[in-house]
Amino acid sequence: MNKLFALVVVFLVISCNKKNEKTKILFVTTNINEMKSEPNGTYLIELAVPFNQFLKKGFEIDIVSPKGKEIPIYHSGDTTIVVKSIIQNEVFKNKTENSLKPSEINPKEYLAVIIPGGYGQFWDTHKNKDILQVISEIYDSGGVIGTIGHGTATLINVKLKSGEYLVKDKTMTSFPTWNEKNIMKQSNFGKLLPYDMETELQKRGANLKVYNHEKKINYEIVDSKNRLITASFSNSGEFVADEVLKLINKKE
Repeated sequence: MNKLFALVVVFLVISCNKKNEKTKILFVTTNINEMKSEPNGTYLIELAVPFNQFLKKGFEIDIVSPKGKEIPIYHSGDTTIVVKSIIQNEVFKNKTENSLKPSEINPKEYLAVIIPGGYGQFWDTHKNKDILQVISEIYDSGGVIGTIGHGTATLINVKLKSGEYLVKDKTMTSFPTWNEKNIMKQSNFGKLLPYDMETELQKRGANLKVYNHEKKINYEIVDSKNRLITASFSNSGEFVADEVLKLINKKE
């Protein structure tokens, strides 16, 4: 009888540990589907490329959005072999057509959060309390954060259990205001955006490294001590994913 009781206890302990084992990667996306009557949402290459990297490594991936269900994705000439391949992948199609609501996420299951860009993040994710809480809990429990381009906008309001902003004292970069004002026609050169990301990050105490156009530096930043990887532009999805993987493997 005592042996049977001991076996039951061991089984329950193992089951609980498996249930709380961190094995997943969470992508944070938007439900906003247009800006100035033009298609918007999450920028395809910033979602597809890192998604592909984690899928190749055998990770389970979830996508969360404020409202759940199918997420809007937009792109402009993203015809790389990787993108063409991943958008036909059944896992990718299933996850993007059936994103989860924040209430369906258990933060204890995730090793990392990836936030791809897209202008939609400026209007919904950065002020969605439930998504901000999910990000906060994953980070507070040792998770890694990776952002690409405009996706960094989602971090401006994330607060940790300490009460501090997540970005405070973190060395990071973001999509540059200079580029927004000079080349981004879709945002009417930044005039349509509700806030300037550089300004807001600096207000919250981030050690922001702004992209230098002459020296071509500060467009990809790894703050390994603080488990934060940020990139300025859409072509850094593979870099962000690989650096997040390095930090995950380092912890294990």
